[in-house]
Formats: sequence, C-alpha cells, structure tokens
Amino acid sequence: MASGLILFFYITSHLLNHALGLVSLQTAEAGMSIAVEVWYSLPGTAMLYGAAAVHFMMALVAVYERRTFRLPPLELIRIALGFTMPVLLIGHVAATRLAYDLYGLSSDYTRVVANLWASGQQGWQLALMAPGWIHGCLGLHFAFGRRPLFRLFRPVLFAIALLLPVLSALGFIAMGREVAVSPTAVAASLNFLSPTNTAQRLAIGQWKDSLLNWYFTIILAAFVAREIRNLIERRRKGLIKVSYPGRTVSIPRGWSVLEASRSFHLPHAAMCGGRARCSTCRVRVAGGAEHCPPAAKDEQDTLIRIGAPADVRLACQLRPQGSVSVVPVVRTARPVYRAAPPRRGGESDIVVLYCDFRNRAELTSDHLPQDLLYLLTVYVEGLSHAIRAAGGTLSSIDSESVCALFGVDAGAEVCAQRALQAAGAIEGVIADLNNRLGRQQGNRLKISVVVHAGSAAIGEIGSSEPATMLAIGEAVDVASAMRKLAAERDRVFAISERVYRDAGLMPIYDEQAALPAPGGGEVTVCLSDAAPIASPAWTLHGKLGRSAMLRRLWAGG
Repeated sequence: MASGLILFFYITSHLLNHALGLVSLQTAEAGMSIAVEVWYSLPGTAMLYGAAAVHFMMALVAVYERRTFRLPPLELIRIALGFTMPVLLIGHVAATRLAYDLYGLSSDYTRVVANLWASGQQGWQLALMAPGWIHGCLGLHFAFGRRPLFRLFRPVLFAIALLLPVLSALGFIAMGREVAVSPTAVAASLNFLSPTNTAQRLAIGQWKDSLLNWYFTIILAAFVAREIRNLIERRRKGLIKVSYPGRTVSIPRGWSVLEASRSFHLPHAAMCGGRARCSTCRVRVAGGAEHCPPAAKDEQDTLIRIGAPADVRLACQLRPQGSVSVVPVVRTARPVYRAAPPRRGGESDIVVLYCDFRNRAELTSDHLPQDLLYLLTVYVEGLSHAIRAAGGTLSSIDSESVCALFGVDAGAEVCAQRALQAAGAIEGVIADLNNRLGRQQGNRLKISVVVHAGSAAIGEIGSSEPATMLAIGEAVDVASAMRKLAAERDRVFAISERVYRDAGLMPIYDEQAALPAPGGGEVTVCLSDAAPIASPAWTLHGKLGRSAMLRRLWAGG
C-alpha cells in the first residue's frame, strides 16, 4: 500500500504538472523545477525508485502465488495495466532521468517536449501516464471502495479521475504548440537531431532496450515459475476436495477457497481483489475445520471488525490443507449458494400447517388483477417469513393456500411449539395486511389456519436448490378434512388437540369438533377465531418486528 501510494502520488504530480501547460509553458516549467528538486534529490530518488522496485517485486510475488487468472474484468484490467505501464515508462525514464544523469541533459519541458515533437513520439507521451493512472485508481477503489468516507466523496473522486488525464493531455498539446514557435525550442529540436548527439541518442536507446529486455525476462520467469509450481502441486501434494452446497471440486493444496470458486466458475462475491479487506468473500466452514490453518493477522483483523463467528473465514485467505465443506455467506448477482440440508425422506411424525386464502374470489371481483397480484405477493411473503422464522419448511405455495411442515429436524414437542408460534405470527401478518387494505368488512383478507400432528411419509422432490419437501399420509389427509371443517364453521384457526398436547399447552378454542381418523378413532379439533398462543416477541432476523416487516414489504422493500 505504501509503495503504491508513493507511485500514485508521483503520477498525480506529473499529470498536474502537464496540466499547468494550459496556463503557459513558463508555468509548467516552474512546476517542473519543483518536481526536479523533490524527485531528483537523494531522498526523493530513493523513495521513488525504492517504491517502484518494491511494488514491482510484490506484483511478481502476487502473480506467482495466484493459482488462477479467472478474475472479474476490472481486476484483470488492473493487473494488465500494472504490467503495461513500465513498458511505456522505461522509454520515458531513459530519455529524461538517464539523459540527465549520464549526459547532464536538462529535464525541462522546453527540451523534452521539443524532442518528443521532433521525433514524432508525442502520442506515446499522451498515453504514457494513462495505464498507471487507471491502475492506481482501480487499486484505490479496491482498497477503500467500501469505506464510508470514500463512498461519500466518490462523485468528486470520479470527476478527478476522469478530468485530470484529460487536462494533462490538453496541457501537453498546448505546450507543444507553444514550443513550435519558440526559438529556444526550435534550437533544442535541431540540437536533438544533429549528428553530434547521435551517439547520445544511440546510447540512451541501448539503455532503454536493455531495460525492456530485463523487464520482459523477469516477468516471463515469474510466469514460468508459477506454471512449474502448479505442476508440482498437482503431482506431488495430491488433490483435496472443497464441497459447496450442490457441488464438490478437487484442487491442489495451497489454493485458496476463492481461487477454487473462480477456477471452476462458481459464483462467489469478492470486492477487494483477495486482500482480506472487504470481507464479502467470507464463507462458513461447515466441515473440515481441522484442515484450516489459523487466520493470519490481516484476516483476523477483518473478521474481528465485522464480528464474524468462529466458523466464518475469508475465502481469499483460507488455504485448506485437507478436504473442507464451505458455504459462501454473501449474496452475488448470480445464483447464491445456500446451506442445503441432506436429502431427507422416510416416514415420521410431523406437524402440518395449512393457511387457506378463503375470500380470494371475492377480492378478485373488487380489485384489478395487478392489485390482487401485488396483494398475493405481500401475503405469501409475509407468511413465508413467519413460517421460516418459526423453524418450518415450506412445502407448497399457490394462490389459495400455503403449506408448511414442522418436524423434519426436531422432536414432537419442539415442532408442535414451532407450529403454534407460526400460527400466532400468521395472525399478526394478516392483521397488518388488513390494516393496509382498509377497515371495510368486504375489503379484508379471510383465512383459515389448520395445524395437525400425525405420521406421514416425507421426501424431497425436484432438482431445485433447496428441493421441495412433499408429505403424504395420515397427517395430510386429516389436515385436509380439517380445512373443510374450518371453512364450514367459518373459523380462523382449526388445531388438533394432539398439537396442544405435544406442545405441553392447554387447548384454546371457541368450540370443538370430532373428525374420523384414517386408521380408526377420532381426531379432536379445537376451533377458534383467536391465535393459539400470543407471540409478541416474534421477529424477523431478530430485529424487524412483524409490523415493520409488513410495512417494508408493502413499500416494495
């Protein structure tokens, strides 16, 4: 970061100095004299070339350590520009700094601009700083893009990033026009082209060619070393498995989880380019934690800053030494991995919950189709949040009914309590919706919530993620009969007595009815218009109450 900021400051000062040419050549010369005093001094030289050497060596190390170049476009552009900039810069350094150190040729604008125009290389000069400038701007964006202060001043920073190179190019053109009519500049041009300076030009050209050859050789060596390292990793160290929800990939030891995701084209959010700064690539380690090395300081600092739990790591820093199972946490624009439970099936005792939309046909005649569609969307979203928050699994959703299952992953008591909690939460959801619709009796949603516990065969069907859970058996058959009973008796809640018994609660009802059980006997049904249990503490994600949630859903949030 320090070396990059020094180089970016140097490029910025250079562009500003070029822009002074819009005022006059003399003003640009005054700015250049200050720059020469700073950068040509011993401390300035050591700082500038030290920063360049450090930045270049760290770039080579980053290339060597990178296992794949399947990166976001902006990151690829940043890397390409970083390696392109020295190709142009080496020639400029040879013509200015080496000419100054070897032959005492001044670095003033009159000589440099006149020589560039005389040799027809003014186009190179205009393009000289563009790669470095864009590379630096992208680096700052990746490093600080998520900081509040940076986001606050982003419009101003973007304007500077766009206008400064343009003003610099215009300043250079203005200086070129001015030196074209300057006797001093014409003399400098003729001196540059004279035979007496041919030896100097050839020597400077040889220095430039040698530097370019060394530059390309070093880069080629880094890429060759990287390929050799990859071959060794694949053959000697063996492969390990990284399991994502829905897919498992094999990678060599030493790869990061983020590199594994990108190498196999798996969607994975990441914003800082793998520098442990943004935390968007974080994953939850679901298995194989013993194969994960401890977090280094940069990763640890970021995890502490975001308050991450112990099983969360940064994918860009996590390089497992054995097979692991991970779940990416942050959503991306493409399909998101979610924690998917293993395929479940078999026969077991479950709790079935149905929520029937009883007056959809009436509302259809009083509302436009678009309004009813939006109403249904908010209705289903509210019910889905209530069911999931209580620990239920959605089984089916249509325009007139929502079905949920409880008991797939817990005991009878817990699941009965969860189902009753969901029923109470649904009452609050519908109450808030009716307040939004208005207080006219004919303009209110009428529902029936049916809850029953019994045995059923359950299984996951379909290839979607997560898969659809389907239940068939006594619990579903009795629940269907209870739905008809609730509609006939015009009751909001129909809950079997067994659900209360399993939950350890006393039944709450306005009336009771008996239905025949498929295997013989009777099922006692408690009918009421009030919620089975009060649940004022029911929240969405622990913070958003049901009223606030409905307001957000109604507003389109």
